[in-house]
Amino acid sequence: MKVFNKKALSALASVAMVASMGTAVLADGLPANVTTPPMPIEGVRDDGSYHDLVHPGVAEGGYMVYSLDGVTWFTTLPGANTVGVYTVYYRAVGTNGRSDSVIGTVTARVNRPDTTAFIDYVYVHALNRHSDPGSVTLYETMVNGGANGGDIVRAVFSSSEFQNRNLNNADFIEAVYQTMLGRGSDISGRNAWTTALNNGASRMGMVEEFINSSEFSDLCLRYGLTTGGGSSANITVDSASKVRSFVSRMYRNCLGRRPDTSGYEYWSSQLQNHSISGANCAYGFFFSPEFTNAHYTNTDFVIRLYRVFLGREPDSAGLNNWVTTLNSGVSRQDVFYGFAHSAEFTQICAEYGIVRG
Repeated sequence: MKVFNKKALSALASVAMVASMGTAVLADGLPANVTTPPMPIEGVRDDGSYHDLVHPGVAEGGYMVYSLDGVTWFTTLPGANTVGVYTVYYRAVGTNGRSDSVIGTVTARVNRPDTTAFIDYVYVHALNRHSDPGSVTLYETMVNGGANGGDIVRAVFSSSEFQNRNLNNADFIEAVYQTMLGRGSDISGRNAWTTALNNGASRMGMVEEFINSSEFSDLCLRYGLTTGGGSSANITVDSASKVRSFVSRMYRNCLGRRPDTSGYEYWSSQLQNHSISGANCAYGFFFSPEFTNAHYTNTDFVIRLYRVFLGREPDSAGLNNWVTTLNSGVSRQDVFYGFAHSAEFTQICAEYGIVRG
């Protein structure tokens, strides 16, 4: 069974690891306290990718650490990429003379992919009926042969049964939103896609755009499937949806969680109104109280910079160089701006229709 701590491979473990801690040793002052215990992330499925097992806990008078064996502790959230039931240990490490809190535990699960449920979900929202056994067998065979969530959606939306529904553009747009994003269309998105389709944009082109969205990716992950994105039609794209996808990406790659409603709306509005740039938004996440209070190590910090600004995991040489730079006394703000002004982040912002800044 393969488990990780934020992909803390053996080469990184000694850097990210907090010293092994046994029974709390009393120090001057009150003990640190876990004010909000970590909670298991529901619906995690084995799709071959790494997934966090819990939402971050919150500590008072110290910082949170986590373990999968109760012996080796990390400041990063524990995670896994294989089916199983995991016991996550947690505690608050005291600072400023406070002793450590007692150890708590929470149980988290990584479930098997649920292709059958995904197929039925797509049928209900796209075809207005539940899936039949023959269709389930067909699509499960496709998935076992390497197909993904995007392939299933492509097949259903291009099927004669869907075409025979003869939906007008408004109903088609709503069907795509409900099927692929799990929600109704927003006003700006609906208007933008109505204009695009009325001007001759391809309906399957719209489907391809949604396959590439972070919301569809999140939907597929809930069922343990990959998206199969990559193809993009040359059509007018809903800028509001792109901005919201950018914000969702920030929450996932920087804070390691799903967006809360108020924060999601605030950052999306600020970007949509051009009140802030992509770099301004990223700064707000990386130097927010939530991020700061997590007390991430320099290694954790750099890993998140790579995910947000370069769109990938760090190579070992690059990671070591940046961690060494931080350990030598260079501020996190200076390193942050080195990443924020990269050509890769400029390209990422352009893909979401955002000015990098």
